[in-house]
Formats: sequence, structure tokens, C-alpha cells
Amino acid sequence: MEIGDRKINSRMIKLINLTTGISSKWLETGKGEMFASEPDREIEEIVNLYHQLNPFFKGYFKRQLLEIINYENSTQTTKDK
Repeated sequence: MEIGDRKINSRMIKLINLTTGISSKWLETGKGEMFASEPDREIEEIVNLYHQLNPFFKGYFKRQLLEIINYENSTQTTKDK
């Protein structure tokens, strides 16, 4: 997907998906069903909770989430060895 000469990045695709229900796969490739059959309620709940936070805690939440992902990735790499 493009905007003029620029490609839309994965964050924008995810945002469009979350706000409209349009399938990320369809946005990226134009293939498959345009609308996901069932919205991911857990993600919607997390996004709604995030929007209730003040800016400080939004930053804190993001840093903690990145820490969890990095930890999870490092333990998976260790298990794969």
C-alpha cells in the first residue's frame, strides 16, 4: 500500500486494522478477505485501556512491553541453541 511515493509502514497498517477492522493481510497484499472475520477483542481491550493512560504511563507501558518482548526473544534464542 502506498501514499503517493511513500509506502505505508507496518505501524500504520496495524492502526488502520485496529480502527476499521480491515484485514492487515488485505492492506499489505490486496489478497484475501477485506475485513477480518472476527475482531481481536483482547487487542481492542488493551488499546482502550492504553488510551485511558496519561502520557507518562503510556511511555512506561511501552517500555515495559518492549522489555517483555526482548526478554521473551532472548529466552527463545537460548532455547533454540
